[in-house]
Amino acid sequence: MRAGKQAPLVPAFLVQRMTVKRGEIDGEIFDARIRLLYAQIPIVLTTSVVNAGLVALVLAAYIGETRWWLFFGLIGALTAARAILWRQHRARPRHAASARTWAMLATAGSALSGLIWGVGIALLLPDNMVEQTFLAFVLGGMCAGALIALSYHLPAFVAYILPATLPMAGQFLLHGGAIYVAMGTMIVLFAVALTAAAYNFSRYFAKSVRLQVELRQRSDELFAANERLRSEMAERRTTEDRLHQAQKMEAVGQLTAGMAHDFNNLLTAVTGHLELAQRRVAGDARAAALLRSAQMAAERGAILTQRLLAFSRRQRLVPKPVDVPAVVNGVENLLQQTVGAAIRLVIEAEPTLWPARIDPHQLELAILNLALNARDAMPAGGTLRISSEGRHAAGDGSSALAPGDYVVVSVSDDGIGMDEQTLARAFEPFFTTKEVGRGSGLGLPTVQGFAVQSGGGVHVESARGRGTTAELWLPRAAAPSAAGTPAEPAAAATRPAPARILVCDDDMGVREFVGAVLRESGHTVWEADGPTAALRILERERPIDLLLVDYAMPEMNGIAVMEQARGCQPGLKLLLMTADVEVLHSGGVAGVPLLSKPFKIAQLNERVAASLQ
Repeated sequence: MRAGKQAPLVPAFLVQRMTVKRGEIDGEIFDARIRLLYAQIPIVLTTSVVNAGLVALVLAAYIGETRWWLFFGLIGALTAARAILWRQHRARPRHAASARTWAMLATAGSALSGLIWGVGIALLLPDNMVEQTFLAFVLGGMCAGALIALSYHLPAFVAYILPATLPMAGQFLLHGGAIYVAMGTMIVLFAVALTAAAYNFSRYFAKSVRLQVELRQRSDELFAANERLRSEMAERRTTEDRLHQAQKMEAVGQLTAGMAHDFNNLLTAVTGHLELAQRRVAGDARAAALLRSAQMAAERGAILTQRLLAFSRRQRLVPKPVDVPAVVNGVENLLQQTVGAAIRLVIEAEPTLWPARIDPHQLELAILNLALNARDAMPAGGTLRISSEGRHAAGDGSSALAPGDYVVVSVSDDGIGMDEQTLARAFEPFFTTKEVGRGSGLGLPTVQGFAVQSGGGVHVESARGRGTTAELWLPRAAAPSAAGTPAEPAAAATRPAPARILVCDDDMGVREFVGAVLRESGHTVWEADGPTAALRILERERPIDLLLVDYAMPEMNGIAVMEQARGCQPGLKLLLMTADVEVLHSGGVAGVPLLSKPFKIAQLNERVAASLQ
């Protein structure tokens, strides 16, 4: 910094802001002065015309001087003009730009009034001391009254008092007599004293108005700050609610994932043994029917487990570019059969809609779930409308969606709707307003889990008696659209030659089921209840053709078992069984096929055959 230069103590933008505020306050003070000045004009005009009339009446009758009636006429004419000005001021809207014009007009009126009083009395001043004293007394009263009425705007007061007092004071001073000189001096001192008093009054009035304006501004700023604080607090509460909901969903998701893993092990054993039992009682129709019923119940349990994983956002998804309207049209017949003939199904789609990157099978399930909810909300029938369109999310914090393009699938009904309390709990797992046996409370949470896990979200609007609209926001795919139908199944593998297979699983039911199926297929099977037992068998029995190992076990996981197993027998073929969603998502180990639990006999045989070949 060069010598002689100092940095400003206040930044330039703050100085500008302070100047603007100061200018605004000065403008409000000036406007307040003029408003109060005009508010006093009726009193000023009344006093002026009454005093002028009394002076003319007294002096014309006392000394017979008719010229005083001319003085009264001038005052009356000026009073009438100022009264018209006052009425116009009241009738017209006032603003800061016009305040100075009204101030100039009011000052001019005060100056003319003071000039008529001062010059008129000086010109018509009688020689008699009594009349002179009378006029001086009247003029002093007029000036004292002007102090009260005109001091709000100092120029108006000065414009009145100087022409009103100086002519008479000059007359007395020019007379030369001691009494007249004293009277002239007293009038001048009186005018000076009133002017000083008017100045002090005007200054304190301005200070008072300034304080009021600043107080109002501070109050406005405080109110604005309070509103911002309320908005920030509301936003913070919303954020905290979202965080608590996310934490709750994470905790429930972790619990659900663990439960689903155990259930999948149980269901693998249950469904597998039921299949084996059905083979053995094929000739007994009654036993076969019972076993089929049990098998269907077990499969429903598997579906429920998948829904638990879906709402906890831990299900296995296979996302790809999907033509959403094609998927919706593909399930139209199923939807119509599901909702029934009493409900009219309307499907709409935006032309040239871009594809979404999702799992098409899970989209079908999500639409079916929403359609079931809509059906239950319209027991007497109605219209179910499913529309697809492209939208853009700005990512401004008003929602949890990331900024970008989305395909929005809207499912709307004109049913009974939900009140605010029900809508607030709509995504809570296991919450349902349906009677027992009609709903599990996992429909909307499952849909939300699928949408969020896909990178989108769900928004529901509803009102009692006005129906419900559920919007499924799905991320736009960058690649060209692919068909939303499942791929054709691969050709069935040929039946492999009998092999030596080691099954390692800490769950006895799964282990026994897998061993039984493989033995029925002609394989030689060893069963190990843990990693240590499996490694011992590998050391003892050579060669082993295939190691079928579970991922989650107490001693070490299945991947570690496979690594050590390959150290024992380098040419060993591997097959990893798991119900762990993270492993399924990651694809396990490169080159090692996966068998997802729960599985059926056919799936087990196909995967074993593929692994051996």
